[in-house]
Amino acid sequence: MTRDSAWPAAAHEARPWATNPDQRGPSGNRPNQADRMLTEIVVEIPAQIADHAVALSPAVNAELEHAVTSITRIESRSDHLAGLGELLVRSEAVASSKIEHVYSSLDDLARASIGADAAAGARSTVAASRALTALAASCAGRPLTHAALLTAHHVLLAGDLLEGQHAGQYRPVQNWVGGSDFSPRGALHVPPPPDLVRPLLEDLIAFVARTDVPVVAQAAIVHGQFEAIHPFTDGNGRIGRALIGAAYRHRGLTSATTVPVAAAMLADTDAYFAHLASYRAGDLEPLVRYVAHCTSAAAEAALVTADGLAELPRLWHEQVTARRGSSTRTLIDALLTAPILDIARAESVTGASRPRAYDALDHLTKAGVLSEITGASRSRVWVASAVMDELSELEERIGLRSAPGNEWR
Repeated sequence: MTRDSAWPAAAHEARPWATNPDQRGPSGNRPNQADRMLTEIVVEIPAQIADHAVALSPAVNAELEHAVTSITRIESRSDHLAGLGELLVRSEAVASSKIEHVYSSLDDLARASIGADAAAGARSTVAASRALTALAASCAGRPLTHAALLTAHHVLLAGDLLEGQHAGQYRPVQNWVGGSDFSPRGALHVPPPPDLVRPLLEDLIAFVARTDVPVVAQAAIVHGQFEAIHPFTDGNGRIGRALIGAAYRHRGLTSATTVPVAAAMLADTDAYFAHLASYRAGDLEPLVRYVAHCTSAAAEAALVTADGLAELPRLWHEQVTARRGSSTRTLIDALLTAPILDIARAESVTGASRPRAYDALDHLTKAGVLSEITGASRSRVWVASAVMDELSELEERIGLRSAPGNEWR
């Protein structure tokens, strides 16, 4: 174990650079003179942390304990509240995608989630939810591996028209954040060269295996270190934030829920990115405190959502008159776990024939329990409006709880 408790800052090294003068930007433009004349860049090389001591103040440790308590409370609801886990995954994916400026309406997201026609942003958000689910599942009681990271990245980007060719692969090129389209000139962050990506991830994987670091602090460090390495050509932010939930699952803090930490980060992205920069500069505690704060805020807001979801079946049954054992009654009882339906899914959850499943869908639509969001005679999709409202309100509640004051900046 490294004795020095101060967190190591990333090193800076000059590397040669040559801009391809013939490449084209998104709008068809070519590199300007400043890009073409750039001959040297400065890259950030994160320190090895696998065996480094993690020393935190008593105040920060108290915040970490509060975050753990908050997670434990929401995790306890998942045992008897169907649908909570899926809704929290969807909330985390929506927020994490928004941080990357990938947006989708709830209706479009609903369509994409069952494979119906939807806009690219909704399809990307659904892919993000599947990626974070895959990453968390791969880390449940097992160590983080390269295979888990690459599989999650493939799930995230395999359907992307531009980045699909790089899905499931570490980057073979230099990347950067901000700056020019053609070079790292003026970039906010220039990660390590591609030949250092795998060894740095080996070190990170070894750090994840440790059990002597408080779990929420470990999740924060894993996220900060992953973002510093930036191992993919695209998708680093979404996979990096998914690693927070994966770290919680790996240490057994969660087993059925995903704390939507990204929704808290979305409330103030300037603060979020500032803490990542501070981490790379060797200032550890601000990022750890921030992730603990976001975790607590997200988990506490999710408790309100859990209470709201628990009330819905009773309210639905009050809205609808249906005999016990009917397809309509069966469909109501399934809505928390299947809030988005097409006719095939309605048949599956009710066990009814297609005509009876349609009757149940029509009955619940007329009662206001379901809303049809397609308006077409073919490929019809229905949603339980109250469940989708909870998804929207959860993000708002988390934002109100977590918007950081000046002390977080």
